[in-house]
Amino acid sequence: MIKKRNFLIGAILLLSHGYLEATDFNKKDPCKWKLAKEEDNIFIYYRWLDADTMKAREMRALFLIDADIDAILPQFTSAANYSSWAVGIKECKIYPVNDSSWVNYMVMDYPWPFRKKDLVAKCQLIKNGKGMMLKMLADNDFLDKNPEMERIRNYQGIWSFIPEERGGIHVEYRVVSFTKPVFPRFVQDPVIQDLLIDSFRDLKRLAETK
Repeated sequence: MIKKRNFLIGAILLLSHGYLEATDFNKKDPCKWKLAKEEDNIFIYYRWLDADTMKAREMRALFLIDADIDAILPQFTSAANYSSWAVGIKECKIYPVNDSSWVNYMVMDYPWPFRKKDLVAKCQLIKNGKGMMLKMLADNDFLDKNPEMERIRNYQGIWSFIPEERGGIHVEYRVVSFTKPVFPRFVQDPVIQDLLIDSFRDLKRLAETK
């Protein structure tokens, strides 16, 4: 089993407390993506958005997995699999709702300067053309809050899995934050980027060796 790492986003995905669906802003924002980091054919981009009177930064990660969707989705629907690649996950529980929906409970332990947090997220798989889309939305009423832990309350992330003509799956992960970072971006961005790439690299390895 791949060794767990002591961190996480945003995630990945998950350092800020205010996330909204990235696709809501595509038609409003003319800004171009700026590449922040590339390693092992994993690309992380950022761009600034102006939504009404609020400015936000959108993150986008792109990479290719040399496998089919049936090998990728179990990495999200199994608690053991998810814990093996998602950075910083110290505890993971999955509560099935139906064949295409489940609730994921995660405890994330970050290294300095981040703090330990938990997240309850409703996950829904949606058919998207020839591929699939996975939406993850905070569901704070599903489980009682642990009074000893800070909960991430306003989280929404989107994963897209699109088959490539030449084989493999094009993976895109997008998230938008409207919350001011706790630490300066020049401090937290390099940490997030390095650990995101580690996480995606492990996801690729698990799916490709299934």
